[in-house]
Amino acid sequence: MRFIFVFALLLGMTGPLWAQHGGHGGGRPAGGGGRSDWTAQPLLLVGRDDDDRGSASLRLRGAQAPSVTVFGPAGGQREFQLADGRAKIEVVDAGTGNYHWVQMRDEQEGHVAVASTVWFSSVSGPAPRRLLDTRHSELEIVPMPLPREHAAYRESEKWGFTVRYQGQPLAGQRVFMETENGTRGAFITDAQGMATVLFPRDFDGKPGGGHGARLSAGFVLGTEHMSDGRHFVTTFNFSYREDADRGRSLGWGAAFGVLGMASALPLLRQRRKRSANKE
Repeated sequence: MRFIFVFALLLGMTGPLWAQHGGHGGGRPAGGGGRSDWTAQPLLLVGRDDDDRGSASLRLRGAQAPSVTVFGPAGGQREFQLADGRAKIEVVDAGTGNYHWVQMRDEQEGHVAVASTVWFSSVSGPAPRRLLDTRHSELEIVPMPLPREHAAYRESEKWGFTVRYQGQPLAGQRVFMETENGTRGAFITDAQGMATVLFPRDFDGKPGGGHGARLSAGFVLGTEHMSDGRHFVTTFNFSYREDADRGRSLGWGAAFGVLGMASALPLLRQRRKRSANKE
């Protein structure tokens, strides 16, 4: 398995944060399905299977791995083999859907690298609270909460992501962000290990989706931690959408306001005329 974890140092700094680590050979995608060169981080991209709500297609970019592990909302897990970086994944428990945690792992002496995403199955299932509370690896970036069904992360919104090590929150931890639209940023976790991530308003100049569709793009969050001489690296990737209010013109809003005032003028004149006649 081979991962390349290379984040550019942000906020005025330059150079690689994480060096390259060698390893063993080995719908709409969640995390963006357009360009493949916007990040050096591995991406787990999940696409819908129109024929089966209980399965999905998974594509791995930026890494090689023999398999991925899918964790179900009820606590179970299944491993799926990758062939040429692709696999068909399924719900862990038959007939039980909602959010699932998808993860690949590369562990070698002194270094543990983990990449994760989530997959939503439209088959009904329990809320993802247990899924998010369950520890899936030593170092994790966990969304708290996840968007509800038919909802999404959106630009200009703030969402919480918890960084945990061995199940415990990491305070003062730096979390880096990259987006498919070219934004780079960094956030610091608070005393509860929570990083409040502001999704950038960076869909400016992008062609519209058409027919009322909202544009989406991939993002990836990453962090690292040293403990007992071991280097832990973890990422979480998914997608976010353009602001729902984007494209609404303030000029048109003002025009409608003026039109409304103009429409009210005849009524005001009639009211004043009636008042004058009564006097």
